[in-house]
Amino acid sequence: MARILPGVEIRVVKEIVPQQLHPSGVVGLIGTAEKGVPFDATPVTSYREYMDKFGSNTEYTLTKDARLAFLNGVYEVFAVRVEGEAGKAAELGLKDANGNPSLLVKAKSAGLAGNNIEVVVMKGSKDNLVRLEVSDGRISEAFDDLTMEAASERYLVQYVNANSKLIAVEEVSKKKFPANTPAPVEARLSGGTPETISKSSIERALEALELEPDIDIVVASDISDPAVHALVDAHCKNMSKEAMNRIGVGTVAPGESVKDIVKRNEALASDRFVLVAPYGVAGAVAGLLSRLPYYESPTFKPLTGIDSLEKRYTPSELTELLKAGVLAVEMRRGRGIIVEKGISTSQEQISVTRVADHAVRGVKNVAENFIGTLNSPGGRTALKEKITEFMLSMEREGSIVPSVDGKKPPFIVDVYSSEMDFAQGIVRVDVAVRPVRAIDYVYATITVEV
Repeated sequence: MARILPGVEIRVVKEIVPQQLHPSGVVGLIGTAEKGVPFDATPVTSYREYMDKFGSNTEYTLTKDARLAFLNGVYEVFAVRVEGEAGKAAELGLKDANGNPSLLVKAKSAGLAGNNIEVVVMKGSKDNLVRLEVSDGRISEAFDDLTMEAASERYLVQYVNANSKLIAVEEVSKKKFPANTPAPVEARLSGGTPETISKSSIERALEALELEPDIDIVVASDISDPAVHALVDAHCKNMSKEAMNRIGVGTVAPGESVKDIVKRNEALASDRFVLVAPYGVAGAVAGLLSRLPYYESPTFKPLTGIDSLEKRYTPSELTELLKAGVLAVEMRRGRGIIVEKGISTSQEQISVTRVADHAVRGVKNVAENFIGTLNSPGGRTALKEKITEFMLSMEREGSIVPSVDGKKPPFIVDVYSSEMDFAQGIVRVDVAVRPVRAIDYVYATITVEV
């Protein structure tokens, strides 16, 4: 409509601004814990918050890896507690003064934690009475003036079972008092085994993590089973199809030989899975990956919260592990405990995969805002400009770089639609990026003038 009277007409055009990407480095942890809702992905941003929800006993696999992850600077953890078949309770057999079996002491909770319980049996304040002291390093208990007379209110078996939080006692010998009074002893319970986690439990836990799109690192805590590693790898690959790119982290078994590690890794060559050796440091590696910028390699970066390694490898063993695509952790004088080389099982650098993942998430984040607006050349041009703007930000961060000779740019973006595509409502985006790579080797030429 033409205006007759002089004046000003104002049109407000809302510019499409993509949402801010969520930070990289959110870790999904799967394992056992002493409490917490099972098979529920629970977000925690500090170890104190984790302990409130899942407990502090690091004999449980989830807790052990969560502690290491937070000590190494993890941004956020989605913890999934799994329940498996109960393990075996640790136990200790006590003998009487004549060396005959007298009592069987068992941990009240099955699992590895029971192996930390120490029992001290000594003479009580009077003859034929016993003092029993129990401790697992966190809880200490003492029971004095106990007797083996079943009719007494201080009957050792009944009294300890009613009052101890750590142990239960069974009477093995039915000999009359005082022949079965326990002899003085100081010993630790043994034989406790952890919960057995089935593949179906892992699958259920991975399904819970599927509901959290921000996760980009997944760890099956303390599980060295190659079948479970394959499940985690498949989960990461499937999620990456939906631009929810993820990398799995797994551990070798305790005491596993280099030969066995290399052999097991032959079947799992993937950009989406990282196998960490030696045993016991996978949680720390996950925390380190979370803390580092997505474009920075973990190579030669130190791990914290660890004072020793389960096994140290010789230079030849380290070479074999790296050739097989194993992320090896080593102790070096002057540098501490470090990641020898940050690679996945396909021998690809982890940082390269993470840069590509960041580009995928960024392009998806930008493109989603343009759905319904691309039926004109102007809309498609605007989409290309926004994607280019995002790529320029990655270039400024140093995550993508031009070729060394400068002939190839750090990225290429093209937005187009053929006649057939346009008829079907399809616009295509082609993006090529050149991720920055870690410099793993420095070659020095020394000229000696004489």
